[in-house]
Amino acid sequence: MKRQERNRDYPRIEKILDDGTIIAYDKFNQLNTDLNINTLTHQQQQEVFGGILIRPQRHNDYNERDYRREQQQQAEIDSSKRKNKLLLLALFIIAIALVAFIVKSCTSSDDPNQATNDTNSTEQANQNDAQLVQQKNDQLQQQVEDTKKSIENNQANTQSKIDALKQEIAALKNKTNDPQADKVANDYDKTADNLQNAENQRQNGNEAQMQKELDKVNSKLEEIKDKISAFFNKE
Repeated sequence: MKRQERNRDYPRIEKILDDGTIIAYDKFNQLNTDLNINTLTHQQQQEVFGGILIRPQRHNDYNERDYRREQQQQAEIDSSKRKNKLLLLALFIIAIALVAFIVKSCTSSDDPNQATNDTNSTEQANQNDAQLVQQKNDQLQQQVEDTKKSIENNQANTQSKIDALKQEIAALKNKTNDPQADKVANDYDKTADNLQNAENQRQNGNEAQMQKELDKVNSKLEEIKDKISAFFNKE
């Protein structure tokens, strides 16, 4: 099996005898013993091997050892070329990594500015939410008071006023993202629930329970005023 694998490497010089006879495999992988190192010409090599395998300085001094040395030198040259290619590849990879590091560093240097911009944007959004709640507060306070009077006076349009109040509160909650503004909106939501409970008690003829719910509304309005003042510095 090893002999068959070796025969695939052709043309090649197998050995050179003491009398100069060259034992070799030609370009067709056929054993050839017709050539002699002492009379060998380039033309003979071209015809038999399809190329120059032996480049003797002096035919008389050239032997199998010289041929093996030439083969070894050629192998060293090929190995050096491969190493150079690997070195170039490594340098290319290092260059890419360096460029990526520089780009990342430049991007990172912009992060503080981006963070500042994000902070400013958040603060601006919170300020907008505060202004919106402040603007809506007076309107919602008035709607709550009107609805209270409607309940106390047994007016027929009380339910529509409660529904309108709930819609305004829902719209406010959808427009705000600030947690403090959400708390105020949630307090108004609870106030609307108290008004709805009071209206239900009125319709059931239970005035005492109705008044308890309206008292809760009054307390909740005071809490909302305090939160508006504390959260948004509104006097």
